[in-house]
Amino acid sequence: MKSIARRLFTLIAAPVLVIPIAWGVSTPATAAPVACDNSVQEYFVAAGDTLSRISGAAFGDPQQWPRIFEYPGNSDVIGRNPNLLIIGTPLRIPPCPGSVQSIPKQVAPEKKTARTASNKIPFKIYVVTGDDWPPYVSTDWPNGGMATVIVEAAFEAAGMSDDVEIHYVNDWSAQLETLTKTNRYQLTFPWYYPKMDFWQTCDRLPKPMQIRCEYAHSNPIANVTLAFFKESGRANLSGETIESMNTKRLCRPKGYSTFELVENGITVDNLHIEDSPKDCYQRLLEGAVDYVLLNRFTGLAVAAEMGIGDRVEMAPISIASPIHILAYKNNPLETVQILDDFNVGLEKIIDNGTYGQIISYFNDEFTRRLAKQ
Repeated sequence: MKSIARRLFTLIAAPVLVIPIAWGVSTPATAAPVACDNSVQEYFVAAGDTLSRISGAAFGDPQQWPRIFEYPGNSDVIGRNPNLLIIGTPLRIPPCPGSVQSIPKQVAPEKKTARTASNKIPFKIYVVTGDDWPPYVSTDWPNGGMATVIVEAAFEAAGMSDDVEIHYVNDWSAQLETLTKTNRYQLTFPWYYPKMDFWQTCDRLPKPMQIRCEYAHSNPIANVTLAFFKESGRANLSGETIESMNTKRLCRPKGYSTFELVENGITVDNLHIEDSPKDCYQRLLEGAVDYVLLNRFTGLAVAAEMGIGDRVEMAPISIASPIHILAYKNNPLETVQILDDFNVGLEKIIDNGTYGQIISYFNDEFTRRLAKQ
């Protein structure tokens, strides 16, 4: 699985949403048991619940809590408090680990969905993505990766699978700056999008992010977790919150986005910037920093490659960053309207359980590959 760690380093700047993990609710009751299978189940938070406890009851492993808070809709109802889940909050529990043995096949719609898009839209819609951000997009992964499979399933559910063709171009900047703007491709994914209710205007965004304002975005394809990795057993780092991160020594690799930290109230002035994720981990083990900030797949893969998987762990705090399909707003073919059709299909696969099976399959595939390193 060395290719995972080697090819997991491409991060694309994005908006984020703080997801409370709630490991330490003060109520004395224990979490109610949750049964799960190969379908998505609804669960209502009980007294004493935390995401890790719910994960332990549902999946037999409390460390699988990211599967729960990354599932669509859960982050919206959990709120911002990292130490509390509100009793009665409805959560969707995705399929159990190991319950989905293959990528699910989307049931074809009865008839082709009429497009909301303009008649100017070409018969074939060309979509561009990269090939170096597993497990989201990579031809080394089944069917091109998790995000690719979700995109294809959503278009199929919208009755548009024959109209869409996905290409891989490993030049992320070109995808936004030229390929989509010049209409060689009508859509591009997966991209983060700035939280404009925070930034207010595009000129306040970090310069590399300002081009995103020229694009419209779909509903989230998936949530990518920005995890805070710490040295295992650091008792002095227990009970941390997003707010307390401003007093900690944080490491982020050079070239990785930081705007999502700003959106969540974390100052970037004192960040420790290292050349690579491995260098950040080295500083962590040397005691020079308290946390290494990486998306959870990257962090776990790099730690496994370095042989330090048992020496680092994810803290019970994180930032979830939605990724989207983008369409250039000024495309003369009015391709922005394709996003409406995509969103309809995406909602369908979430509602019929196909989405949950896709993400569960790829989470399991990541675990399998990690074990082979």
